[in-house]
Amino acid sequence: MFNNKAKILHSTGSWNVSKDVKGVLAIWGSGNAQFVNMDHNRYSVLQMEPERFIATNRQKKGHLVGSSIPGTDMYLIAHIKPKAKGWMHMAYPAIARAAAMMREGSKSQFIKTEIDVSDDSELADKSRGMVQPSIDPYLKAEVEGFLDWIKNPQGLNSYLLQSLQENDPYRISKLAEIYDELYRIFYS
Repeated sequence: MFNNKAKILHSTGSWNVSKDVKGVLAIWGSGNAQFVNMDHNRYSVLQMEPERFIATNRQKKGHLVGSSIPGTDMYLIAHIKPKAKGWMHMAYPAIARAAAMMREGSKSQFIKTEIDVSDDSELADKSRGMVQPSIDPYLKAEVEGFLDWIKNPQGLNSYLLQSLQENDPYRISKLAEIYDELYRIFYS
């Protein structure tokens, strides 16, 4: 966890990122970088929004997932182990929820989960004997906003047509990967 002046407020002892935080913060703020260096590893940026940061290391050194802490000048970044399959679907909501709980006056409660990082597992919530909580309002609002964007004729449809018209091979290949992943999720 660090603030907007790149001052580290908390870090685990095994993850020395003090030399990298200023660069990560600058890159995150730029909104358009392709990669970031942290703890002697280079990560390719997958998503970068003011509230969200997601990057992966192509040499299987893990993933970075970050969230701004709502209503503050602080940010939370976590390193996700490279063997965590399905990490991209579960990690950001968990980090965003943890960040929201760090806000002063938050009434959110953390629900302990176990994460299996074996090679053939999916990243999943394995809470035992616990009543499932109500849906996180931040996550619900994000999903609803995404659905609105999909339904809007100027949203997803327009973006896809523009990508095809521009014949941008990078965007088209990324869209194909996303389509393949969605197909796997819903039809496998």
